[in-house]
Amino acid sequence: MISRPIRRLMSQIPMLILIDFDQTITLHDTIGALGQFGVSQTHNPKPWSYFVDSYLKQYRQHRDGLSKPADFKGFLRQLDSYRPIEQASLARITQHNVFQGIPRQDFIQQGQSLSRTELLPNVMTTLKAYEDNIRIVSLNWSKDWIVGFTGLKREQIYCNDLSFVNDNCTGEIVPHILTTGDKQRVIQNSIMTGEKIIYIGDSLGDIQPLVESNIGIIIGKDTSLLESLNHFGYSVQDDITQPSHLYRVDHWDQIKTILDTHNKI
Repeated sequence: MISRPIRRLMSQIPMLILIDFDQTITLHDTIGALGQFGVSQTHNPKPWSYFVDSYLKQYRQHRDGLSKPADFKGFLRQLDSYRPIEQASLARITQHNVFQGIPRQDFIQQGQSLSRTELLPNVMTTLKAYEDNIRIVSLNWSKDWIVGFTGLKREQIYCNDLSFVNDNCTGEIVPHILTTGDKQRVIQNSIMTGEKIIYIGDSLGDIQPLVESNIGIIIGKDTSLLESLNHFGYSVQDDITQPSHLYRVDHWDQIKTILDTHNKI
């Protein structure tokens, strides 16, 4: 539950910038690095590959049983149907105590260490310029991990999170955001919206908030995302000087240009 002072602060922001984390702010998906960090720190008897392989097996079985959706709403329902697969994955990691006993500060410090090589170029320039306007909305498993990478406050981050007692991890991952639909529901129900909502993401897991925000910005060239948008009639603009609902960019300096432009409007 967001405190009233934070709600008042957020409601006064004229432009709210919602950003995915993995492969939007970072070069690579850091969930694997987070999992491997846990396995190494706890000397877990299960290798990280066990958790990856178990997840992929269930994911592919579910995917292969799906039929072609009739429309965009049906497509979103299909994406939401992966929730039990994601829940089972988090439960498996919790059951095997992958993160149990690790101090909170270790997640922050490891994020800080990896940020030296894993952050996309120029991303921090934008995060610092619009720091008060930014909220992270991610399927990642640790707020402290993201704090370490970005320097943002925990209350600016909406994601799944590890449970702690006396600042030591219990090993439990508490699920909050497992699908693109969950992202949009968190945005609608937990994040006070400003006059203008800009969402920045990179993959199919971002498709619903991308199309339902005032401005959606796609970084990179994720084929599944771009082909799905095109299939359902959403036009994506590569020229950031042109008016559009959806943009596609390659670099964070382009994103800052878009934000600067819309901040003046």
